[in-house]
Amino acid sequence: MLSNKFASAFVVTSMNANNSTQQPLRLEEPPADGRTYINASLWFVDQDGFRVVFRWHEPLYRVALTDTVHVRQVAVSLRQSELATQAEIAKAFGHSEATQRRWERRYEEHGLEGLRDKSHTGRPRQLSQGQESFVRKWFKAGVSNLEMARRLGVGETTIRRTLDRLGLKRQAPVASRLPGMEEETSPPAVAAPQASDTEGRELVVEPQQDNEPDTPALRTPASSSDPSSSAPNSSAPNSSSGSSLTIDRDPSDRSGDRALARLGLLEDAVPLFADAEQLPRAGVLLAVPLLSSHGLLGVFQNVYGSLGPAFYGLRTTVVALFLCALLRIKRPEELKEHCPRELGRIIGLDRAPEVKTVRRKFSRMAAMERGRSLMDQLAQRRIDQDGERIAFLYMDGHVREYHGKAPLSKAKKAQRQVATPAATDTWVNDTNGDPLLVVTSEMNAALTQVLEPILQEVKTLVPEGRRITVIFDRGGYSPKLFARLIDGGFDVITYRKGKSRKLARSRFRRQRRKIDGKWVSYSLCDRRRVRVGQLHPKRKKRTSGQSPRYLWLREVRVLRDDGRQTPILTNRTDLQPVEVAYRMFNRWRQENFFKYMDEEFALDALVEYGVDEVSAELDRPNPKWTKIDKRLKKAKAEVTRLEAELGAEAASNSEAARRTMRGFKIAHAKLGKRLKRAKAHVERLYEKRKAVPKRIPASDLATLKTEKKLIADSLKMAAYQVETELLSMLQGHYARCDDEGRTLLHSIFQSSARLEVTDGELRVTIAAQSSPHRTQALAALCEQLNAKATHFPGTDLRLHFAVEPQSPVI
Repeated sequence: MLSNKFASAFVVTSMNANNSTQQPLRLEEPPADGRTYINASLWFVDQDGFRVVFRWHEPLYRVALTDTVHVRQVAVSLRQSELATQAEIAKAFGHSEATQRRWERRYEEHGLEGLRDKSHTGRPRQLSQGQESFVRKWFKAGVSNLEMARRLGVGETTIRRTLDRLGLKRQAPVASRLPGMEEETSPPAVAAPQASDTEGRELVVEPQQDNEPDTPALRTPASSSDPSSSAPNSSAPNSSSGSSLTIDRDPSDRSGDRALARLGLLEDAVPLFADAEQLPRAGVLLAVPLLSSHGLLGVFQNVYGSLGPAFYGLRTTVVALFLCALLRIKRPEELKEHCPRELGRIIGLDRAPEVKTVRRKFSRMAAMERGRSLMDQLAQRRIDQDGERIAFLYMDGHVREYHGKAPLSKAKKAQRQVATPAATDTWVNDTNGDPLLVVTSEMNAALTQVLEPILQEVKTLVPEGRRITVIFDRGGYSPKLFARLIDGGFDVITYRKGKSRKLARSRFRRQRRKIDGKWVSYSLCDRRRVRVGQLHPKRKKRTSGQSPRYLWLREVRVLRDDGRQTPILTNRTDLQPVEVAYRMFNRWRQENFFKYMDEEFALDALVEYGVDEVSAELDRPNPKWTKIDKRLKKAKAEVTRLEAELGAEAASNSEAARRTMRGFKIAHAKLGKRLKRAKAHVERLYEKRKAVPKRIPASDLATLKTEKKLIADSLKMAAYQVETELLSMLQGHYARCDDEGRTLLHSIFQSSARLEVTDGELRVTIAAQSSPHRTQALAALCEQLNAKATHFPGTDLRLHFAVEPQSPVI
């Protein structure tokens, strides 16, 4: 039996406030196992007055059988999600196909209201017990009948009738505004899915949490539902953040807004701040001004729109996860190690979202399958902000080892010379080494295979006619690929692969130049035209109108201090040789980025554990062919060794003893026979390998799901980019900024701070740092951020930063 506790871990009971007089659905008797199958993968169970719909063994919906409106919505949602046909749903749910079509048409035209039956005359409507508890509390608070009717979605006559039945009579003038929920009792957990949610996913609402004790010096925002309200020291919520409705006045008690979310009247909780002394980790608020200018919130809202009615809406979720990344809370599971009340007060809530809530938000966004669009729009915004950041693009693959049980394809990590199950991400970093976007290949494709399609995607994000110089390591070495990229409007810089003849030291000259604000110096030899490789090996000579037979590129060779020579290839002849070398060696910033993100942001951590089947057209190397090929290489090596041994014997042959070849062969007959057998073995292996296909379909392999990973990577990239921008603002104010700048920022983020809410301003006074020069650097950073006059997302509170004075050393 499926318990209510198990089912409620995934979804919440649907609201039946306006359907209390409707009769339960008349359904056919379920099969003996209790399941009613809609199709091969979809089924439901009716137990304890609820219907729970499953896909395979994953619960999708749970709805009360007496709640006909939401039962109909589930039927429509299954059809819109293309999980079942109209005929299958109608047969399983016990209605006709015409009824199913009518429900779908009404839902598209009128939303949830279109699924309700027309009001019946006769017996007056009555409210449920849960709604009556609202009426009692609001009546004591002085709420008007009209306001209560609007909140509950019923007529004013129903409210008057309810008040008469409950014996409640008004003795004083009615207040025109809903001031809040004063009692500790919580209304029943009811919910209404958002009418505009065309996919029909059921509303998930976080449970009400215990409240903190009252906090002094409280400030409340003016509710958008009552513009006439003008409390002193108020902060009006920002309407751009979705629904700015709030009925709470106490920032430590948000039960009123949680109730509104349960009723489907709130899409996101308005941040409410209270004065606080030494709030732990509040120093992370220093990153909020740059978050606003970064555009992360705007792109998330543009891509995902809304997460539906919820207390933790889209804006709150993004801000919370962004700040958690800077606080080095690397995985949702690590939220268990932090106090949710303390984290909540940093973002203006009574509690921060906890593990199950964060997982649900990720799942809700991943279900929309817009992660690729999110990544592209963030990259587009970065390019629009500064077009010079794409003058040089660094591309490299990053292998994430996988230790699960799914049959993933194998890849070799650079640090480990062993092929293990893994997923390969190809990262594109800008001129400064900051991340721009990432693409995950299904089958651990080599850089030579993914480089071209990724660059074509990047080309759609840059202004037309703009040439981009692509920099990559030897993993992307291919003369034919170079030629295609150059013809496609890209320039290339890469290391030359393979052995090359050393040049004389006399050909190298020391060159020095200032690039990106710093002096660099190399010993260089600039060769303007070298032959790289054949483009058409079978063509003997080039005729008129044909493409070149060979690829010719410029080579800049660097002489290192240890005597080694590093050849660098490029088609750009306009760059100085020293800049070519600098740009190529600057690729190590991308490697350092991988290492830093892995350690500080858990870049390689799994966000979800599911896998998908690989595309049907993909293939993979045949293990049998590979095994035979290895044996063939060993056999050919044996032939080469024996031939060398026989040649050595021939070179040392004494003509006085053996003057003819016949005599030599007789003398070395055993060695000759061994060579003959080795050559025959090579021929047999050639024939055996020829009979085996080199590649086979990859249908037996799987690939990791990427949707949640794209969302998580976008948040981590934004956190890294904001941290990098803060680091650049420290330049000139902190002597060891290049070596210890990020360490100082980590310390600032973890620092406690004093919060003060004044008229239109949120003052954040961060604790002094470990030394006076660090405190001075923080003070300079605060001055630069204050000049931006940024408001905290979702409010009209302007952020103002300061630093506590350094304590004197005794």
